[in-house]
Amino acid sequence: MKDNPSAADDIREVLVPHFEGEKFTPPIIALLSAIAGGFLFHLSFDPYGLWGLLPVALGGLIFASFTRRWITAVVAGLAFGVSAFIPLFSWANIYAGLGPWLALAAFEALYIAVFSFLTRLILVRRGIRFSSSVGIACLWAIMEFVRASVPWGGLSWGMSAFAFSNSPLLNFGPWLGITGLGAVSGLLGALVFSALCALTFRRAKGRNGMHAVWPASVAIVIVLCALVTPRPANSVDSGHHSIRIAGIQGNIERPKAGSYYIPDTMFDNHVERTREFLDTNGHARLIVWPEDSTGWDVTAHPERTATLKDLARESGAPILVGTQRPNGEKARFNTSVLVDDNGLTGQEYTKRHPVPFGEYIPQREFFAKITDKVSLVERDMTPGDKPGIIDLSGAKIGVLICFEIAYEQSVADTVNAGAELLVVQSNNALFLDSHESVQQLAQAKVFAVISGRSVVHISTVGDSAIFTPEGRKLAGLGHWTAGTMTADVPVRTGLTPAMQHGVAIRGIIAACAGVVLLGSIIAPPRTIKERRSRP
Repeated sequence: MKDNPSAADDIREVLVPHFEGEKFTPPIIALLSAIAGGFLFHLSFDPYGLWGLLPVALGGLIFASFTRRWITAVVAGLAFGVSAFIPLFSWANIYAGLGPWLALAAFEALYIAVFSFLTRLILVRRGIRFSSSVGIACLWAIMEFVRASVPWGGLSWGMSAFAFSNSPLLNFGPWLGITGLGAVSGLLGALVFSALCALTFRRAKGRNGMHAVWPASVAIVIVLCALVTPRPANSVDSGHHSIRIAGIQGNIERPKAGSYYIPDTMFDNHVERTREFLDTNGHARLIVWPEDSTGWDVTAHPERTATLKDLARESGAPILVGTQRPNGEKARFNTSVLVDDNGLTGQEYTKRHPVPFGEYIPQREFFAKITDKVSLVERDMTPGDKPGIIDLSGAKIGVLICFEIAYEQSVADTVNAGAELLVVQSNNALFLDSHESVQQLAQAKVFAVISGRSVVHISTVGDSAIFTPEGRKLAGLGHWTAGTMTADVPVRTGLTPAMQHGVAIRGIIAACAGVVLLGSIIAPPRTIKERRSRP
């Protein structure tokens, strides 16, 4: 019999929790919990909008991560990610096909696997306690930030905050930003996990279901606090005014799945809708057309430029249109151009955040050896180098193009550059009847509240809407609908804490996650029962 522990015992002491009264999630339960959690996660987003399921989904993920073996936690994280992202990214199947869709979901699931591994480490070393919940919440928020940042600019689709477009928790947005809302969702998920453990895991003497009361109570308090959270004082201007804006949704015939072609009817339809608006005595200070609304390189088509000049003269308002321009023989720009009754004004914005594999192919030669899908993107999109600000007779209009509304830094750069309201031009036609358009519209609403700016979100085929800085919908157009939406859009100049101090907020959350992780790694093993001697 050996009285002294072996080196293997010491390693096991680091990797396995030693707290009496709690046990691990069995592997099969962990896998089922992860799959169910992933499915609930996707239901929390539009068009379902069941935001209350998000904490339950994350609680299920944390529950699945609390396993005896780290490899089980990693597999559970992958299972959660795949079951969440396959349905959430269904639009990618229409846009690029089955293979890229599944590959995208699997790649994004890797981030969840890392989160599950680190979550298990925290729980193993620190146990189920409130400080662990806070650390896990911050870890979730930072994982989302990393997923939205790397590689190639990341993918922000499916960040927790976008599930809160119709939730009182969005009231925290102007104070905390996207990453802060991610931490709130992570904390609610950790509290659900704690309550679940109190009901199923805690077997030590004197412990019972009453231990589920405190995490449930804290979760309820968080939601109640959101209901009464005021807007930041410096984001509400006492003397604010409004600008009348008309958004033109021209609509087109439904393209074939996987088609990247912009039909000539795109321009014609938007001209027709604009004339209809003017014929009904419609008026505005700015008319906005969507992304790609003039087709390929409007500057190379004098007849189209002349038509836009005539429309601007008839309306008495400049028109902001979207076009694609060549950049040499193999590249292109995605640009918003302002046209008035004199023609091109010289005020324009070039998209700064092209979508990898959708608008350009990173490492094209390498990926061309793997799939022929890279040929769908014939010209790589070249990014612009400055935020989009259009000066409209003293009012500064911030411009974002399509997926840029999903990225906090793109929005913050534009607002901090002086934008007093935001215009988002989008072309959702290539995603057909998928949920992409309503999910993007939810992102626009979330960022209207977070940024403290009205958002005019106009699409070629819908969905389109105008939101106030409080998230109130002023006007809208449905999917596959031709028409015009108009509203007196509030203008703001004050900055929310999320816009002013976004980097600091993320830094604090990252530091909190780092401290808890470091503490988990260097903490001495917890008190355990006497080891059994080995023969």
